Formats: sequence, structure tokens, C-alpha cells
Amino acid sequence: MKIPRLQKLGHGYWVTIGLLAAACAASSVLSVQYQLPARPSDPIPRTITLAFQDGRKTDAFLTPMARDELENFSNVFALTVSKRGGSGELKGAYELAPLFREILRVRLENAGLKVAAPGAKADAEFKFELKEFKLDFGDRKWTALIAYNALLLKDSSLLAQQVVNGSAERVKVIGKTDAEKVLGELLSDTINQMDLAALFKQAGL
Repeated sequence: MKIPRLQKLGHGYWVTIGLLAAACAASSVLSVQYQLPARPSDPIPRTITLAFQDGRKTDAFLTPMARDELENFSNVFALTVSKRGGSGELKGAYELAPLFREILRVRLENAGLKVAAPGAKADAEFKFELKEFKLDFGDRKWTALIAYNALLLKDSSLLAQQVVNGSAERVKVIGKTDAEKVLGELLSDTINQMDLAALFKQAGL
């Protein structure tokens, strides 16, 4: 479930901005800032559909220690997307699966790809399999972990695959700010680590 997508113009836009700002200030929502990489010099002129699969062994994002620190967390993330040399754009508030779909959409489009609606005609399906995504707290440090598979498929046949995993940690100074920073750093680093040009080359596309 996504809650709610921002409208670009009008009174409703500013009302939504205010509501999200208030929610982000509370402990129930975690703010995540995703930093896009620089646009490639050779964009990928292909059309894809996007699929997200949650393959984690448990759907608990917070460990018990992290839950104690963020006891009011509602499993909602406020996403801001930033471009290199530009300011951030607040996209909206998302639960986990829509959060990843939105991050992946902007990442893929930044590489020159056109993301079509599910079931639409496309050159391939880009499938993101989330294997691990966890936030832990201990010894006054936040530690975030992620592991995922990025796959290209055509008619359900696997064409290419990349496996990515990573971790990040940050000392807690005050409140939840450092937890949000470590999440933003981890997602930016690992999602941008995906080599889309190599993936499409391996797939012969």
C-alpha cells in the first residue's frame, strides 16, 4: 500500500507535504533519501516491465533491539529522491514493497529504460528479488543489511542475473536521524551498485 502519491500542483500538494513532514517528524515513519547515480553516457533504449518479489525468510524489518528504539514505527517510509547536483524530491509515503518499486522505477528510468505497466509489451521483465533487508541496533550503533537478486526474463526464461548484498552502520547520536541516514546510504549504494548495462549485455539485449 502506498500512502498517498503527491500531486504536483494545487492546494492538495501542500496539504500532503505538510502531512508528510509531520509524519516524518514523528517516530512512526522513517525518512529514506535515495541518491540517484549520474546518468550514463550510453542510455539503454529498451522497454521493460518491473516486478518486485519479497523473498525474505521473515518480513520483520526491525530486529527486536531496533524495535525497542523505534517502538512506534508503522512500517511506513517517506521517500525522497535526489539527483546529483540537485535538490531532493519528496515522492510520498510507502510501505516496503511500493518503496522498492518506486526506487527501482526511478533508477531504471535514470539509465534510459522505459518502464511499462505490468503485462504490457516489453523487451524483457526486470525482476527484483529481495532476499534480506534488516535494521539492527546494538552498542549504540545502527546496522542495516540488504541482499537482492536482479534478473532479466523473457517469457519467464532467465536471460541474466546479478546478486548484490551490502551493509552499512552508523553510531546513534540522537533520535532516529542516524537510522534514517544509514538506510539512505545503504539503499543508494547497493541499488546503484547494480550494473544495468552489463545485465542487458549478458541478456543479449
